[in-house]
Amino acid sequence: MAFFPDIPKVQYEGPGSKNPFAFKHYNPDELIEGKTMRDHMRFAAAYWHVMRNGLSDPFGGPTAVTPWDDNSDTVDMALKRADVFFEFLDKMDIDYYCFHDRDISPELNDLAKSTAALEKVTAHLKGLQQTHNKKLLWGTACLFSHPRYAQGAGTSPSADVFAYGAAQVKAAMDATLALGGEGYTFWGGREGYSTLLNTDMKRELDHLAALLHLAVDYAKKIGFKGQFYIEPKPREPSTHQYDSDSVPA
Repeated sequence: MAFFPDIPKVQYEGPGSKNPFAFKHYNPDELIEGKTMRDHMRFAAAYWHVMRNGLSDPFGGPTAVTPWDDNSDTVDMALKRADVFFEFLDKMDIDYYCFHDRDISPELNDLAKSTAALEKVTAHLKGLQQTHNKKLLWGTACLFSHPRYAQGAGTSPSADVFAYGAAQVKAAMDATLALGGEGYTFWGGREGYSTLLNTDMKRELDHLAALLHLAVDYAKKIGFKGQFYIEPKPREPSTHQYDSDSVPA
């Protein structure tokens, strides 16, 4: 089934083209210093932006038009979104993608059920990758959206939350490996203190480091050879974030 039947595949037509669905300057087959532009600029579509962003703002509800999506957090809907996504990749001529685990599969408020859902969607994505000749750039676990992570995952004061987060990372790494991901990313948007009045920064940083070391050990165990990335974003969402390695101006 085609979800964008009226949208042609976007191709290079040059700066003189008047076609709104054409590349004017990016020619993926142009050779520069012995490499094609496709190789120089390995574009990747972020699943959360393309498929899961409702385009809301502080003043109103979502405005994205997604007729294929009933907004249910189910495995069937997740599989359908994946089909839509790969058609988008084809028509935009994008070779790579990246995801959080909860972008591609539902949060079912139960670790075993959520992991089983992720495994089912992963198998579907693997088939789509082979059919459409696409690759996974990196995967990651969403350790910030669910209320359980309100006080962080690795830095959470709750041992249960730490363990849940570690198990979620394990499942996301399994999915990334199964899909041939070239790397695995950590973003600790909620890793940090709420107030200095009741925190122990050294202990919390030690706990966060423990989570990262566990991930490294597990990568070795399962034979994952990709790079690990830590994504620092100073002051996003707040100044207490622990994984910042630069100082904003």
